[in-house]
Amino acid sequence: MSRAVLITFCVLVVLTAQSLGQNVTLQQSIDWANEEFKIAQVVAQGKLPNNAEAQNDAKEQLDTLKLALSHCEAELKSTLSVDLHKTCVKAVFAGFYTALDRLAAEHWPIYGATSGASRIGLFC
Repeated sequence: MSRAVLITFCVLVVLTAQSLGQNVTLQQSIDWANEEFKIAQVVAQGKLPNNAEAQNDAKEQLDTLKLALSHCEAELKSTLSVDLHKTCVKAVFAGFYTALDRLAAEHWPIYGATSGASRIGLFC
């Protein structure tokens, strides 16, 4: 085997191994986002009252969250940057939980409450 063939073979092995390693890391990041979504589903169902209007609002919020997460995943696949994906996912979830907190305040009115401690989302 000539020296050039050996070097080419070694470079291909290293590049293939790095590519496989990146795919695992990308998949782990996608799996992490999916697990966070499952947690958000449980939180949304528990935070809002168990009536049709509130649950429909929760479903709309979860649909919007899923759409936003799909954009984060598309960005991950195009840039191959796990850090950007995690930043995107965290920003999307921050917006989701803020919106969910506002929905909860609408559906669980607390009459006579004047302090910030009366907000349902304050201690979550």
